[in-house]
Amino acid sequence: MLQNQKYWTLFLLGDDRALGELYHVLFEPMVLIAYNRVKNMEVARDIVSELFVTLLATSTEVRKTKWQNVESIHAYLTTSVKNKAIDFIRAEKSHFDILTQLPAKQLMENNVELLDGLHEFPLKETKLFQLHLDGYSNIEIAEQNMISEKTVRNKLSMTRRKMALMYKSFTTIALWIVVH
Repeated sequence: MLQNQKYWTLFLLGDDRALGELYHVLFEPMVLIAYNRVKNMEVARDIVSELFVTLLATSTEVRKTKWQNVESIHAYLTTSVKNKAIDFIRAEKSHFDILTQLPAKQLMENNVELLDGLHEFPLKETKLFQLHLDGYSNIEIAEQNMISEKTVRNKLSMTRRKMALMYKSFTTIALWIVVH
């Protein structure tokens, strides 16, 4: 634990490699914490990965002011992962509630139109995302495309972020379906 605090302090001072060391040590324990909430290993891994990406994307100045008083990095990350898992569960429930209120025929008819935006993405991302939508697991997608599972997770995560920016939010998509 003291080593983790040392890495955290180095990270706050601008050493991004120190966060890599924390990631290496804490990734699996944090994934288990997320998994206990979301009950989906792929989602749990995404939650933890996105948390570390967010930390890494934060400037050194913001790091110092925002996290200088964090006494236990393990407690901070545990709380952050739990909160992100809860946010995911809430979003899933919200998405489910919206979808159950939409007419199924209308949803199916407009599904193609919604995914038309994928043509703007690189072909590889589009292919991986379509396989994901077709219900294939990350492992199956990786095997089919002869790439690592981590690459699949990263590509899917980037595609989801791009789609979120494109459509702003799932609620916007659902409202668009209802209106059209």
